[in-house]
Amino acid sequence: MENAADALKMAAAVLVFVLALGISISSFSQARYTADVLIQYSDRDTVTQYAEDTGLRTRIVGKETIVPTIYRAYKENYKIFFYDSAGNPIALYTKLDDTGTQIEVNSIDLEKDVIGESWQQDNFIMALLYGNKGTYKRMDGSTMTYQELINQLYENNSGLTFLYSEGIYDTILGGNTFEEKLGVYYQNDLLPEDYDPDTDISGEFGESSTPDTNKIPKRVISYYKQ
Repeated sequence: MENAADALKMAAAVLVFVLALGISISSFSQARYTADVLIQYSDRDTVTQYAEDTGLRTRIVGKETIVPTIYRAYKENYKIFFYDSAGNPIALYTKLDDTGTQIEVNSIDLEKDVIGESWQQDNFIMALLYGNKGTYKRMDGSTMTYQELINQLYENNSGLTFLYSEGIYDTILGGNTFEEKLGVYYQNDLLPEDYDPDTDISGEFGESSTPDTNKIPKRVISYYKQ
């Protein structure tokens, strides 16, 4: 009789354990779903909150949209161009090309401007945007002055010769609006110097002999001042 009572107690304990386990799994699944939804809505707000739909693959945006895009350029492999209202390139900084000639650069591109580690990339983007108003850190977390950063960039970044101290946040972006145009090309293929997003509105560029499995797609984002 005592054995039967013990068996019933054990069965009840197992049943309670299984029930508790099921409730825990369900709670974790619901928590993960909620977190995914929050992340999705947060990202959507960052990307589209200040956009005006133009009916094409373009939109009118302000600096509130452009700045987060610039910060994602290195992490998400974007190539970002800037043009004035007449369609002329806007210089962001100057550098030496492969022949040693100083050229003006109107784009941000990880392929062309390898800054180093992530903390150095963050410093470069900060300097590009805010100039001497930015806050800059060394690898150990200590702060450095704007001039110290510039000296470091000139020494370490291949070819960089001049970065505007005012930053493009105030001088180029300011209170202006820009027409954003999107395109895509493959990193394995060369993007010609006369690349025009107006002729690449479909998001595809050129023919290639590189197998599709080896191609790395690269998003091109062009901003035209209004």
